Amino acid sequence: MKDLLFDGERAFKHLESLAVDLGSRPSGSKAETRAAEQIAEEFKALGLETAVEGFEATTGRVVSKKLEVLEPYREEVPCEVMPLYGSTGPGGVVGELIHLDSPDEEYLTPEITGKVILTAGAAKDRKKAYEIISRLKPLAFIFVESVPRVLAKNLWGSVIVKERYGEFPAVRITYEDGLGLLEKGARKVHLVAETEEMKVKSQNVIGELKGAERPEEIVLVGGHYDTVLEVSGAEDNAAGTAIVIELARVFKEKGAKRTMRFIAWGCEELGLLGSRDYATKLREASEKAKKEDEDAETELDRIRLCVNLDVHGALIGANASKVLGPPELTASVKLLSKETGLVFDVKEDVYSSDGTPLSAVGVPSISLSRQAPTNVLMHSTEDVVRWLSPKTLQAQGEFAELFLTRYVAKAAAFPFERKVPDDHKKKIEEYFKRALRKMP
Repeated sequence: MKDLLFDGERAFKHLESLAVDLGSRPSGSKAETRAAEQIAEEFKALGLETAVEGFEATTGRVVSKKLEVLEPYREEVPCEVMPLYGSTGPGGVVGELIHLDSPDEEYLTPEITGKVILTAGAAKDRKKAYEIISRLKPLAFIFVESVPRVLAKNLWGSVIVKERYGEFPAVRITYEDGLGLLEKGARKVHLVAETEEMKVKSQNVIGELKGAERPEEIVLVGGHYDTVLEVSGAEDNAAGTAIVIELARVFKEKGAKRTMRFIAWGCEELGLLGSRDYATKLREASEKAKKEDEDAETELDRIRLCVNLDVHGALIGANASKVLGPPELTASVKLLSKETGLVFDVKEDVYSSDGTPLSAVGVPSISLSRQAPTNVLMHSTEDVVRWLSPKTLQAQGEFAELFLTRYVAKAAAFPFERKVPDDHKKKIEEYFKRALRKMP
């Protein structure tokens, strides 16, 4: 389509700048701050009204780690620590190994007390599981990756879980190493997961293009730029951030009737902290204004839509979209998919990323992503640019550009009702409850 300006090669250079030149950008780290500064410079160079909005987060670091089989043989097993679940201290813990299919309550008997639990499953009712675990007090957890031939993931764990239910140190190992422990009959292990918790500063980076005709109508276009520890996060989510930066260039050149606010979210990997902070502040300011004047139109009221880009760029894969909003919003993605010939699997559901907190405070959202075989490598050190392509960014970026051009930048009237249906609200509440995260 001749009027499309998105350039996949430009976007790929932004991707490489984040994932290769800067590398790992853990939530709340100095590297994340450097990435934020770099993105802010990109927005400023485009002539966008640029702001960096800070917030506080709790993060952690790994001081030392070790997983060693003591009986009936001796062997060290590579592992990755989940620092926010707790610390063993420098000496670690020594205990009998017990294998559970999953940490569901049926398996959480008094037998686990004082033991090291090995499991590859996830509890159906996490809250119930944590309550039992906090009472029975196992020594530690070893989580086995559920897919063979992938590295152990570098996940944070949860400070909320630790605050509510106490510490239980946890490490992750590969499927093959977990299988080996069971096949060789490992009975006793020494596990060191020495961690340190800290308060840090993080930030959302905002570049705003004022609407030429209807500046009071605001659309957010964002993606997160942080990673987990030691991971370059090329697919998740340097690629999504790169698309956002390139879309900012495109619409700065094309112009827009409505205000377009391009946002690089911080601390997504810690539990959507950047978008939750942003949504919470919008909600609180709106509630305060409406107490004084119930008819007041607030900034939250003026935000009509959030488009989120998370997990992109894989050359081999398929496109997906999850929508939280009115039926016509879902239909628009489906129709545009048919028109362009770029297939999207479109569902009305929660996507665990930065659009969801905005929908929790009433803003309809679309999350665009790429579902690929390489998704299993995300959150591990194998999430690298090797699997990604400018060609794929081109296709995904053009789709986003066409959608935003048609329904935001050029639409005579905004085509979507600002509404999150009740059944979608229920899904959002269930998501936050299941994930043990606070609603905005």
